[in-house]
Amino acid sequence: MRVLVTGAFGNVGRSTIAALARKGAIVTILEIDSRRNRRLAPHLARDLGHGGTPAFSRAIFGDIRDPEVAARAVANQDAIIHLAAIIPPEADRRPELAHSVNVGGTAALLEAAKASTRPAPRLVFASSIAAYGDRLKDFWIRTSDPLEPSPGDEYGKTKVEAESMIRASGLPFCILRLTYIVWRKKLQRDPLMFHMPLSTRIEICHTEDTGRAFAEAAANPEALGRTFDIGGGENCRTNYRDYLDAMFRLFGLGGFGSVPERAFAPSGFHCGWYADSDEADNILGFRRKTLADYYVEVAEEAAWKRIAASIFRPFVRLSIAAKSPFMKRRSAVSL
Repeated sequence: MRVLVTGAFGNVGRSTIAALARKGAIVTILEIDSRRNRRLAPHLARDLGHGGTPAFSRAIFGDIRDPEVAARAVANQDAIIHLAAIIPPEADRRPELAHSVNVGGTAALLEAAKASTRPAPRLVFASSIAAYGDRLKDFWIRTSDPLEPSPGDEYGKTKVEAESMIRASGLPFCILRLTYIVWRKKLQRDPLMFHMPLSTRIEICHTEDTGRAFAEAAANPEALGRTFDIGGGENCRTNYRDYLDAMFRLFGLGGFGSVPERAFAPSGFHCGWYADSDEADNILGFRRKTLADYYVEVAEEAAWKRIAASIFRPFVRLSIAAKSPFMKRRSAVSL
């Protein structure tokens, strides 16, 4: 099976091409042309491969919005796993770029796929829980729920628009709406951490499980024409306050309690618990990791940071809270 993966060097992209390699797929990747990506490609091909075979046999570097680049990448493929996107916070800072890449790039892939001389490839699209908008109160989510991104959420809007284009294209497709994806290598402070209300329910999914879901969706006949909510299920559910408390402890910062609640947004974000993510797993069979498994990985990865953080704990905690845009705004109002 020949598979094109766009946005292959992100955390989900790496997990996806590793899962495809284990299935023996012949993988082509499409990534932004940069010196970093060209240097990285041979190392990832080797490190993510399976049984001595490189994870991907061909790397194409270019702009996904360019029709010629898209046509060259799509040629002779059986499936396209489309992960490339401008994500928050960059999507919030540069909404025009986000629309151009997230929607325009999808349009270029669709046109290239429709022009293919072979049977049309299946498009497996990475959508997002952001498409559902703020579900702080009504936190149980199903794929049949209305798609209503939060006001000002350009990223969520582009995902909804791209989904609509895919369904109207006449191409075979499968859409995976991703939840909060975790990866042991991505442990730096997220610029969006203060934008999620503390009472938000979150259902994480490990990046390795997510990669397995994409690899399976590319070929599984039961996935054709379906939309799935991809989450880790019951053993991956928590709320944001408890999640942060666990992460603070794992980094040697003690409990989360002393960070003031006013540092966080009261509403206007997304995330929730998927009521139908078990159905996705029943068909795609991707789940292996739980939230507890992820915490073990974090403890291992953060071991050396934990010592330093415990020594300078009060200062680190203060510096984290000081970065909240909501604290700054409220201080300005009180003046």
